Amino acid sequence: MSKRIDFLRSIIDSSSASSSVDGSGSQDTSANRDSGYRTEVCSNTDDQQQQQHHQQQQPVAGPGRGRARALAALLAPPKPSDGSLPLAAAMPNLTIGGRGRFLQKLLNKEQPSAEPGASKTSDVASSSSSGVGAPTAPAEGLRKLQPVQPSRAPKEDSFVLRETKEPQERVNRTGTNGTPLQIMSNFMELTCSKDRGIFLYTVDFEPDVESKRARQQCIDRHSEIFGKAYTFDGRILLLPKSISQERMVIPTKLPTDGTPVQMTVVFRVQQRMSQNVMLYNKLFRRVMYILQMSEMGRKHYDPTQARIVPQHKLEIWPGFVTAVDEYDGGLMLNLDVTHRVLMQTTVYAHMKTIAMCRDAQFRDNVVKSLLGSVVLTRYNKKTYRIDDVLFDLNPMSTFRYGERDITYVEYYKQQYSIDIHDHQQPLLLNRQERKVANKETPQELSICLVPELCYLTGLTDDMRKDYKVMRDIATYTRITPNQRLMAMQKFCENVNQNEAARNLLASWGLELKTTPKVMSGRQLQIENITSGGGTVGSAGPNADFTRQVTNNPMLEIVHLRKWLLVYTQRDERTASAFMDCVKRTCKLLGMEIVQPQIEILPQDNTQLYIQALRTRIQPGTQIVLIICPTSRDDRYAAIKRLLCTEVPIPSQVVNARTLANDKRNRSIVLMILLQMNCKLGGTLWSVNIPLKETMICGIDTYHEGVKRTNSVSAFVGSLDASFTHWYSRATIQERKEELLNGMCVSLEKTLQAYRRRNCTLPQKIIIFRDGVADSMMNVCEEYEIPQLEAACKNIAPDYTPKITFIVVQKRIITRLFSMSGDGLGNAPAGSVLDHTVTRRYKYDFFLVAQAVKMGTVTPTHYIVLRDDAQFSPDILQRLSYKMCYMYYNWTGTIRVPACCQYAHKLAYLVGQSVKRMPAEALNDKLFYL
Repeated sequence: MSKRIDFLRSIIDSSSASSSVDGSGSQDTSANRDSGYRTEVCSNTDDQQQQQHHQQQQPVAGPGRGRARALAALLAPPKPSDGSLPLAAAMPNLTIGGRGRFLQKLLNKEQPSAEPGASKTSDVASSSSSGVGAPTAPAEGLRKLQPVQPSRAPKEDSFVLRETKEPQERVNRTGTNGTPLQIMSNFMELTCSKDRGIFLYTVDFEPDVESKRARQQCIDRHSEIFGKAYTFDGRILLLPKSISQERMVIPTKLPTDGTPVQMTVVFRVQQRMSQNVMLYNKLFRRVMYILQMSEMGRKHYDPTQARIVPQHKLEIWPGFVTAVDEYDGGLMLNLDVTHRVLMQTTVYAHMKTIAMCRDAQFRDNVVKSLLGSVVLTRYNKKTYRIDDVLFDLNPMSTFRYGERDITYVEYYKQQYSIDIHDHQQPLLLNRQERKVANKETPQELSICLVPELCYLTGLTDDMRKDYKVMRDIATYTRITPNQRLMAMQKFCENVNQNEAARNLLASWGLELKTTPKVMSGRQLQIENITSGGGTVGSAGPNADFTRQVTNNPMLEIVHLRKWLLVYTQRDERTASAFMDCVKRTCKLLGMEIVQPQIEILPQDNTQLYIQALRTRIQPGTQIVLIICPTSRDDRYAAIKRLLCTEVPIPSQVVNARTLANDKRNRSIVLMILLQMNCKLGGTLWSVNIPLKETMICGIDTYHEGVKRTNSVSAFVGSLDASFTHWYSRATIQERKEELLNGMCVSLEKTLQAYRRRNCTLPQKIIIFRDGVADSMMNVCEEYEIPQLEAACKNIAPDYTPKITFIVVQKRIITRLFSMSGDGLGNAPAGSVLDHTVTRRYKYDFFLVAQAVKMGTVTPTHYIVLRDDAQFSPDILQRLSYKMCYMYYNWTGTIRVPACCQYAHKLAYLVGQSVKRMPAEALNDKLFYL
C-alpha cells in the first residue's frame, strides 16, 4: 500500500511542478506522450485580447474529469481536522470517472494516521475560485471572458511541502546475446552546471493582487533580486539559483495605479534534476519560439523552409519534435525531424466543391467531411480541430470586443488587414479546454473560425490511395539517416549560435551538445522459419521469407470442402479468372479446394449481399468469399457485422480491382489463400520458441471517433506450445466503463480455452500490453496487474501463475542508426539497445525488428513492468524479436509482437465495422485478418 501512496504523491508532485512553470498552467507532455498522437490542439497566445474576440466561455460540470478531478481534490487546501483523518477523508464529495477512478480507489485504501507532533504534508498549489461568468448561446455571438473573483491566496502557515524522497533504485538490466555493432541515436546530451539547480519559492501579496499579469509585472520590476531567468505562475516561483534561504519581504508598487504592496518570498525546496523534466521541456518550447518556429500541437515547424508540391496543391513544412528526460546516460534531448503536410486549399473552397455536387444533404456532407479535421490559420500560424460547423452564424455575426459589439469582418480588417469576401459563409467551431488564470480547473472554450481563412492540413483518404501523390510527398518526408543527422546537427548549431536561445539555456545551467550519442548495441541472430513437411529455412538478413512460405506447404492445412463464393454479374469474368488461379496455386500450398457454391448478384447493393448470405450459407459451410466491385465502408461493415455476429462464419472480402492486376494476380491469390487457411484455423509457419507451459498474450484498444465515446479492448492469447493457435476476444466498453473489466474477463476466458485444449493451465503468462502512455504506466503497474492476478484466482483459488507484463510502445520519436564506413544507415533487423538512452528507473530496451531500406527505421520500446518468472534480459529480448516473425498477414517481421498486432486488428475490426461483440464460435480462429 505504501507503494501506491508514493505513486499518488509522485503524480501530485509532478502536477505541481508543471503548473509552476507556465503561467497558463498548461502541461507539456511531449516528453511523456506518444509522438504519433494525431489530434493537435493549439496553445494559448500571450496576447489575450486577440484571442478574446472569438472565445465563448462554457460551463464545466464540476472540477474536471477523471484523474484531473482527483488531483484537483488532492491539491485543494485541506479542511481543518485534528490530524487523525486519512488523506482521502479531506477530499470533497466528488464523482470521479476515467483514470481518476483508479487514483480514488487507491486513496480509499488504508492510510497511515498522522502521529502527534509530526509535520503535515501537502502539495504546492494555489487556491482559486472555480466560478465563471454566464455563458452565451452560439447564436448570440462569442463573448469576451467575464472577470472572476479569485479567493485569497493561502497564508504561509497553510503551505507545507511534501517531503522530497530519494528516487527509486536505478535499474540496470542489459543483455549480452548477439553480435556487437555501433549504434548512433537521435539523443543529444544536455550538460548541467553543478552550481545550478531548481529552487522553489512561494510569493504572497499583501494586500492580495488578483491579476496574474500584475503579479508578473511586480516580479519583473525586481530583476536585480530574481534575475531574468525564472518561471512564475502567480504563486510559485522557480529560479535556477538560490537568492535567499530566509523569508524575504519586498515592498513594491502595482504598475497600473501605483498602489503599494508587499511581496513575501519564502524558500521552500531545492528540487532534483529528475523532478524538473517538465521545466526543461518548457525551456525548449521557448527556444523554439526564439528560433521563430510555429508550434502545432507538440511539434514545431519552420514555415520559411516550406516545400511546395504544386501538382497536388500541397505544402510541406519541415520541423522538429523534442523531448527532454533523464535517461541512464544522464539528461538528454530526444530530437527528431518531422513534417507537416498542408493543403493550399481553404475550407471555403472545399465547401464550394461539395456544393457543386448539388446534393440535398449538403450540410451533412460538409459536417461529415470536416468533423475532426485540423485546419491552419495562416494569420497567426495556429492549428485548430473542427468540432462542428455553425450554419446559423456567418462573418457578419457580432461578438463583444472591448466595450462594443463588432463583426468578424470588421475585426479581421482592423487586426490583420484581411478582407473577408463571402459574408454568408458559415463559421467553424473549435472546442477546447484551456487553463484560465485564477482557476483551478480548465475551462471549456469555443472558438469560431472563418472558412475563408482556414487551410486544410493532412491528407484526404483519396490522396492516401493515390500512389502518385504519396510518392511525390515521400520525396520530401522520407529522409535518409544521413539527412536526418545533418538536420539534427543544424538545429543544435542554430540553438548554440542564437544568442538569446543560448543564454536562456545557460541561465538554467544547461549546454546543448551538437553530436548525437554513439553507443554499443547488439544484433540478435536471424531466425529460422519452419514450414509444412518439416522444411526449415533462414529468414535472411532482411527478415523476408516470402519465397519460403509461397514455395512450400503450409504448416497446418485446413482443406476447403464446402464454401460459398459471392460476386456481382459485372465481376463474373474476374471471379472466373480468380478460380482458375486458385486451382493452379493451391497445390503449391498443399491445400485441397473444391468447387464452391456460387451466388451471382444482379447488382451491387448492400441489401442483396445480406439477403444472399442469409439464405445461401448452409450448415457445414466453412468460409465465405465475397468479391466486391469497389471499396465501400458501409457495405464492408454490413457484411462483417452479419458474419461475425448473427451468422458466425469466417469470411474474406476481396476488392475486384485488386484481382484485375494480371501481373500480380498469382501473388495476390496466394496471399488470399494463406489468409483463408488462417481464418479456418490452420497455421502457416513457426519459429522455435523453447518455452514450456507458457501462454503469451497481447492487449490493445481502439477508440471510436474524434470524441472517443466508446472503446474496444481486444485480448489475444496463445493456446499451444508452438504459439501458432490463438484465442481472441473483444469487449466493447462505454466511455466511463473501466477498461480492466473487459481485460479480466477475457483473460479468464482465454485460460479456460487453454485448459480445454491442453488439460492444464499455463504456469507462466507473458503479456505484451500495447497502447499505454507514459502517464498511465504507474496505474498500469499498480492497478491492472494485481487485477489480472485476481482474474487468475477466479479460475482456481490456488492458481498463481508467474506473470511477466511488458508494455509495448511503437509511437515514439527515438531513432537508431548503424555506423559504417559509408556513413549512417538504418539499424538492421534484430538490433537491440538496452542502455544509455533507456529509462533510468525502468527495465526497458529498444528493438528494431524490421529491415528498412527507404527512409529511417523507428524502433519499438519495450518496458518490463513485472517479471515474476525472472527471465533474463536476453530471453525477453529474443522472445520479443521471435514474436515479430509470427504475424500471419505478412511474410516478414513486423514492428510489434504478433499477439499485439492480432489484438490491434481485432479491436479495429470490431470498433470500425462490426460495432458488436463477435460470436463466441469465432474466438478460436483468426477471423479478423
